[in-house]
This record gives sequence, structure tokens and C-alpha cells, in this order.
Amino acid sequence: MLSVLALATLRYLDQSFAQAGLWLFAGLTLTTGFFHGALDIVLLQRQFAGARRLAGAAILYIAAAVLLAMLCLQSGWLMVLILLLMSVWHFGEPYGRWARSAWAQGAWVHRVIAGGAPVMLPALISAQALQAVLPIAVGPDAAWAWTIWQTLAWLWVGLCGVGLAVLRQRLFSKPLWAEVAVVFVLNLALSPLMAFSIYFGVLHSAAHIFRIATRHRHGAAIGQANVRYRTLNQRSGVAIVVTSLATLVLMLVLAWYLPLAPVAASEDHRLLTWLLVALTAVTLPHLVLVSRNAHWLTAQSSANPL
Repeated sequence: MLSVLALATLRYLDQSFAQAGLWLFAGLTLTTGFFHGALDIVLLQRQFAGARRLAGAAILYIAAAVLLAMLCLQSGWLMVLILLLMSVWHFGEPYGRWARSAWAQGAWVHRVIAGGAPVMLPALISAQALQAVLPIAVGPDAAWAWTIWQTLAWLWVGLCGVGLAVLRQRLFSKPLWAEVAVVFVLNLALSPLMAFSIYFGVLHSAAHIFRIATRHRHGAAIGQANVRYRTLNQRSGVAIVVTSLATLVLMLVLAWYLPLAPVAASEDHRLLTWLLVALTAVTLPHLVLVSRNAHWLTAQSSANPL
């Protein structure tokens, strides 16, 4: 009931205020999205023990994001292509849903279907609205970006059809189709930007934060008998506290600044473009780090059917 009420409220805001989707995207990206990405320090500390290795990994992380951002600023259509491919890979991260499946081929198709739904369904359900947004986001490259997006979306549909035909009952997984159904309803009821904002800022980010917190608690239990894990647990705890405080400060700054500085129509372009560039840039090192820690994140203690 609460979900239906929330969806109805979002639909009202989406239809009543032209910039509702933009501001929701900005707000969730800079709060829960920022927090879920900032928790990468926990994964870095686990993956790279020692101050020197951790510093080197952090420098590589930042350098990869900066270089990709520079590339995205040079080519809007390339940014869209990179972001779509990375999103399919990252949003389909198993997180214990089908990672321990004995049939690797089926797990791979599961991943593409689940990861593709949030970014491919908008191109099929809300083509007209998406075409209106793309020029704002990527400027003169909008036509190329749209062609790439549509092509990938139909390829995704084809893969879903082939997967169902070949794998049959193996793809009839409740968690998988529950995810696709939720994304489908969001895109059917809301604008593409609003629907993606809800998926990324609420569903995806919350799942990542939950799993980091779960593994952190699991590490605390192990740390009672293992000095190495106890040290890692202490560092992870500090990282979670620091990123939580940073997120809180950011939210307070936004709450104070945004009412004083309403975005003019001419500024929408820059805001959305920079948000997409930043999101694309940090997604690369983030997904690499998450994939490297996939076994840790999908361990039994943090497995969740959602």
C-alpha cells in the first residue's frame, strides 16, 4: 500500500513539475548515490592491506575516474555507450541472487537481463521522453547517442528472448523477474529520469549499503578471534562513519543552498551533463572494485533474495 502511495506521489510530482525528475536525480545521486560510492573505501581497505598499497590504489581509483571524465567531455555518444555497457554489467551484479548457480551460462544471462532492465527499458517504453532529454545531456551528439541506445535496447530484448527459448525454466527465477517487473512499472509510471533516479538512488544504492553494513557486522564477529579481521573491521567502521558524516554534511549543504539558487532553464544542460559525466567516471573504478570483492559481498552471511 505504501509503495503504491509513494509511486502515485512521484507520478504527480513528475507530471506537475517540469524539473522534478532532474532534481530528484541530482538529490539522490549526491546523497544515497554518493554514500554508496564513498563506501568503496571499505572495499579498498579490504583489497589493499597496508598504507602504501591503499594510497596507490586510491590514486589509481581517482586517476581512472578523472581520465574517463575527460573522455566523456570530449564525446557525448561515447559517454552514453560506456555508461550503458557499464550499467548492464554493474546493475546485474549477482549479490547472492544467482552467483552460486552451478550453470554459469544461465547466471551470465541472468546478469545481463537484470542489469539491462534499468537502462534498456526506458529506451523502449519512453522513447519520446528520452529523446527530449538526450539533447540536454549530450548536446549535438544526441542523434548518435539515441541510435546507440535503441540498438543496444533491441539487442537486449533479443538476448532476453533467446535466453528464455534456450534456458527455459532456468530463467524463471522469482528474484530476477521481480526486479524486471519493478523496473518496468517504474518506467511505465514515471519519466525516464525519475524512474532511473528511484532505481539508482533507492534500490541499487540501498542494496549496496546494506551489504557493506552486513559484511562489516560479519567482520566484527570474525574479528573476535582474528587480529587481522579485527583491524580491518576497525578501519571499515571508521570509513563508514566518515562517509556517513560526509553524506550528512552534503545533504545539509544542499538543503541550504538549493532553495537560494533555483536552477534556470539554461543551467539544466550543464547540471545534467556534469552529473552524467561524474556518474560515468566514478562507475568504472567502482564496478571494478565491486567485481573484485564480489565473493566477499555475496558470501552467505550477506545473501539476500532481493
